[in-house]
Amino acid sequence: MEGKNVVIHLIINIAATMILGMSNTYQQLVTSLSTSELRWALSKHEDSRVGTNSPFNINHKKKHKFRAWCQWLLLIATSLPIHFLANSVIGPSVYHVPPQNITYSPVDTLDPSQLSSYNSSLRHGLVLMETPGDRACWLAFRTGHYSISQNRVPHGYGLVGELDAWSARNVAIFYTQVCDQYVMKASVTDLQHEEFNTDISGPNATLFSIGACGYARDVTCDMQGRQYFDSSEGVGQLMCRLSVRMSAAMILAGCLIIKAVYMTTIVLRGRGKIKTKCLTFGDVIAASALDPSLQIRNECMVNAFEGHRHLVQHTCHPKHCRPGAPPSETGDSIGHCQKCTKFNEYNKAADLPHPSIAVKYKKSLVANLGGNAVTQMAILMISSCAMFGASLLLAVIIGIEAVNWQQNCSLPKEIIATSWITPCERGLAHYLKYTFGNFGGFDTAAKIGNLAMNNVSSEIEAFAISNGAQLLYSLIYLLLIYNVTLITMEHDWGKLETVRDRLRCTIVEGEGFKQSYLLQLPKRMLYPMMGFSALLHWLLGQSISTKETIWVDHSDPTNHFEASQYDIVFGAYAVWLSTVLMLTQTGLCWWAFNYSREGFMPQMYGSIRACCAATTELKTFLKTGIQWGDLGEGKKFRHAGFSSDEVGDIVPAELYCGRDAEEDDDPGKLDTNTKPSGLRKRTTISQD
Repeated sequence: MEGKNVVIHLIINIAATMILGMSNTYQQLVTSLSTSELRWALSKHEDSRVGTNSPFNINHKKKHKFRAWCQWLLLIATSLPIHFLANSVIGPSVYHVPPQNITYSPVDTLDPSQLSSYNSSLRHGLVLMETPGDRACWLAFRTGHYSISQNRVPHGYGLVGELDAWSARNVAIFYTQVCDQYVMKASVTDLQHEEFNTDISGPNATLFSIGACGYARDVTCDMQGRQYFDSSEGVGQLMCRLSVRMSAAMILAGCLIIKAVYMTTIVLRGRGKIKTKCLTFGDVIAASALDPSLQIRNECMVNAFEGHRHLVQHTCHPKHCRPGAPPSETGDSIGHCQKCTKFNEYNKAADLPHPSIAVKYKKSLVANLGGNAVTQMAILMISSCAMFGASLLLAVIIGIEAVNWQQNCSLPKEIIATSWITPCERGLAHYLKYTFGNFGGFDTAAKIGNLAMNNVSSEIEAFAISNGAQLLYSLIYLLLIYNVTLITMEHDWGKLETVRDRLRCTIVEGEGFKQSYLLQLPKRMLYPMMGFSALLHWLLGQSISTKETIWVDHSDPTNHFEASQYDIVFGAYAVWLSTVLMLTQTGLCWWAFNYSREGFMPQMYGSIRACCAATTELKTFLKTGIQWGDLGEGKKFRHAGFSSDEVGDIVPAELYCGRDAEEDDDPGKLDTNTKPSGLRKRTTISQD
């Protein structure tokens, strides 16, 4: 059973990771800009990213923003239950039934010193108080069934303690001769209103009685063969099952159906349509070369998300526009009426000259992300420190318990405390395994607490405990995917400065392009990351989870009793391995933050503007690919960008900006005479 539990949860986590990966791809379809929106987005927002599934790109769309936000929220809403419920759909359940092996032994007198009783109320001839199992013992003596009575104990241990008495394998009932005529002579229904004796003082006190026969004075039970969750105890009486939690299964199935219907609808609606969504920087470069109106001139050496010149057109009005107003002292803005900015129209892609000195830049990703990097680093550090602290604390506690075991078990056998006899006989490894668990699951998890019994809120709390760590990790994993995607794009972009290569495109195809992979990242990076994510998801699920304990009693035909309680369990080995992997991922994210590329080529990191500024002289796409470099000198400045022809080396410390349109042989036109063979638009998925 333990092996099945491990395999099933590992498969669930692998499937969940794959489903979430597909969902991320469709999120990118929703958030990415179409070719018709590129120029508008640049003129209004200066820049935007390509190749990521950031929802903030939706605000850069020209139209259908509300629809895009609804689609993105739908994908997120149907993904959250996968994070929150996947590890709770199938979980371990331990079924308890009342002890079935009941023996009856007549004795002359009751001697409590001879009993290993768990619930004997007889102590030195006095009834101290009703203990858990007393009522069930009396019912077993009278009816032959160790059952839970409908009338609950008004004081004492209550329901939990009474159910805990079921952990015995055998019940041995001892009674005196005065009770011979009452052994198994009644039914459970007959005893529902059995008189409860509230006077438990005096030498002849008893809790329950009939005639001269009284419980604890003449009848008592000895609970033998206590059952444990550890199957190595050898009792083999607990029924361990993998239970399907229908509430979680129904919610998860509904979300998966909605997600599948949405994805299928998008695919069917996109059949036969021209694909216009720019998913890679190659798509932006191809679209800019095919449509010269998308090109950004005079910014060939400007880094991603740096300041750009913009054009302001002001509509004068009588309230503030008066002769003699002071001129602007800041940038290109109009200064005579800056308090009324609502009358200004900004064009942030006006192709104004923006010369830059050719210098080898080495700008890291963390500098490019800006404020977002602070949030990501805070989440990473808090999560890693919390897990490292928990692992360290657990190791210290285990060390203390190991010392206690050695101190107690090193004593002579005749003076070892009774509670330490069994742990000392079984050894230190078994003691630590039973106390702290190792990999979680049925037999290898340790209990640290429980939730309220028969409570709906306990179901929600159980889901949160079992999946809360995975939900937080999924957020960190998405941040890692986001950063690694930017790094991969920057790496591929930077290679074009020194190596001629074909662009990876999804909106066009032909000999001048390649479709080496359809996902966000190349297979050599994506598959290991998905495997790493699935493994860490599974280990987090094993580190802390919930185990359901169910008590079932159908011995009373008029009162079928069932109770359920969730125990919070953990596995020490799973906690430590999860911490190691989490620290490894934190290191990977720090490496991603500190990644930098040195070269004359502008830093891109997903910048659409940097792509469009490098295509002003890109006319063809040959099967040998394109390369970025020096494209010659104009009237005032040198120019750099992509070309299918041979490019020159960048001249250090020279001003680069771009050539005027009149300097081109055929400005703004695609050279159709040298159009590469096989260049055509793709007719696959479209979101327009």
